[in-house]
Amino acid sequence: MTKLFKVPFATQGDRTAIPDDIRADGAVSYTQGYGYDYERDQATDPAAKDIEREKMNSLFHDITEAVGEMQSFGVPVWQEAGKPYAVRSTVYHKNKTWQSKIENNTAEPAAGTAWAELKADITAGETGAYSKGECDQKFQPAGNYLPEGYSYSKAESDTAFQPKGNYAPAGNYALKTDVYTKTEGDGRYQPKGNYQPAGEYALNADLNKKVDKTAIVQNTGNSSTSVMSQNAVTEALKNAVNIDTIYPVGVVIWFAQNKNPNDLFPGTTWSYIGENKTIRLANSSGSNVLSSGGSDNITLTAANLPAHNHSFSGSTSSFDYGTKTTNWGGEHSHIYRWTGDWGNGSVPVGEGGPAARQSWTDSSGGHNHTVAIGAHTHTISGTTGNTGSGSLISVVNAYITLMGWYRTK
Repeated sequence: MTKLFKVPFATQGDRTAIPDDIRADGAVSYTQGYGYDYERDQATDPAAKDIEREKMNSLFHDITEAVGEMQSFGVPVWQEAGKPYAVRSTVYHKNKTWQSKIENNTAEPAAGTAWAELKADITAGETGAYSKGECDQKFQPAGNYLPEGYSYSKAESDTAFQPKGNYAPAGNYALKTDVYTKTEGDGRYQPKGNYQPAGEYALNADLNKKVDKTAIVQNTGNSSTSVMSQNAVTEALKNAVNIDTIYPVGVVIWFAQNKNPNDLFPGTTWSYIGENKTIRLANSSGSNVLSSGGSDNITLTAANLPAHNHSFSGSTSSFDYGTKTTNWGGEHSHIYRWTGDWGNGSVPVGEGGPAARQSWTDSSGGHNHTVAIGAHTHTISGTTGNTGSGSLISVVNAYITLMGWYRTK
């Protein structure tokens, strides 16, 4: 027996809404569905995703809710998210069934120019048709009337009117020339049944065409007419997600978080580049890959400086000392002796003897000297004293730190 969904699945369960748009992280969406990440091996592939219970509950809830509406009302329930509605769209709203009378209908269903209520007990007046009483008053009963010329001939009537029979209730219908005949309708439409919703589908004639085997290729390429085989697609996808293709031995990867590729990619081995290091490109031959050197700080020596010297010269200021006088002094006298004849004046000065005599000369006066110094200057020369402490110089550039690993096997 068919299940009647009066209560949608997981109505009181845990549910997480599934978004309509494709997600950048590959998570399930209504546009993409469950992507390839959900097919990956949970045991070996770190990119594999779990089927989330809450999202699966939400998916079944959405489906059974929509099915329940159709089972209960025969048409979907009107909602804001469904706007705009196309002309002749049918919805259920406030215990009534409505049909849109216009294209791009954004109005809430209600009597008026935008919506028409559909009901089983509709009257002729509500559809704009004449009632039986009105028809009896407006038209004459069937019978023999005036000859040809005052009325349609049989041929004209057969052309203008349809044969007597059981027809739909009176209403606003298309004219005969605006509708297809049974033969035209049978040739144009398929029998009533359960079909896919309206959309762009391939025609039977196109589906029945045989595939050109020569157009099937076993590898990727740039052709716009060839088709890859299932095996070629499988191999291409296998290579596209192969860890050795994406991260071959020797590749360097960077992280802006504390990540360890040894944990992220089981079965591979990675080494850390080193702490507090900058990157310098190796030789094009690769002969010096992973060599290291350099320092964050250096000490300058005399050999690091260009040859140079320091010179200086100068002079004292000019000053005139004028004329200077020595101290007063030099006052003195001399002693002398004599012997012999006093009468003849022959006296040998300085010789002694019994008859010798001595005396003193007059005192000579004191005196001094003057010296002219004059204006003059003095020149000076020499070397400067030492300065500086020999402290280390930092040569670190502005930087941002990242974590870097390289694969070894």
